[in-house]
Amino acid sequence: MSNFIIRRPDIDGIFVKRLNRFVGIGIINGKEEFIHIHDPGRLMELLRPGMRFFAYSKSTGKTRFYLVAVDLGDELVLVNSAIHNDIAAWLINNGYVLNGYEVIRKEPGFGNGRFDLLLKSPSGGYAFVEVKGVTLEENEIAKFPDAPTSRGARHMLELARAAELGYEAYVLFLVFRSRARLFMPNASLDPKFAESLKYALNHGVKALAYKLMLTRDWAIIPVGRLEIRIE
Repeated sequence: MSNFIIRRPDIDGIFVKRLNRFVGIGIINGKEEFIHIHDPGRLMELLRPGMRFFAYSKSTGKTRFYLVAVDLGDELVLVNSAIHNDIAAWLINNGYVLNGYEVIRKEPGFGNGRFDLLLKSPSGGYAFVEVKGVTLEENEIAKFPDAPTSRGARHMLELARAAELGYEAYVLFLVFRSRARLFMPNASLDPKFAESLKYALNHGVKALAYKLMLTRDWAIIPVGRLEIRIE
């Protein structure tokens, strides 16, 4: 399989505003509706009034629709962070990143928390992977995060601890912006995360950034690795 296929959205609409971290309002079939937003980022460059979006219908919960992607005209941007781990596992198992590694568990426990993936390495050892989705792009630079994330900083320190205990440890940034040519931590927005990432890299953690594109046939196409620049 050369592409990762996602379920086709049921409906499209026009975005109105975001009410809080998890809920927005959009116009669907001429009526204002509540939309569940799974992605915890601010998404300010995507969720602007008047932007076209695509969603799944829901039969349970307080919202009737579940946001999938935003249409910027020249590209679709995936904003469904619930499938990031599945995409990362697919990339690994198909050899696009960490070729020769095998995903053996999702959300493995470590210490008092969890990482996203546990892999078996070609040598038979174990590797932890933390997956981060990237939707912010400025001047062809993909940046993470787009909102301060103490949880993300904590994950970097936990990866460093795993590396010090003898595990392989990786952070994998999935970049969903087609113009991105480079990845950088968003140090001006979240210096704590940037410093935690730098600390992790200095203590045995390895970082990977991989660009993907979402087609209008609802296939996610693997594009390739991006350079990572840490300042």
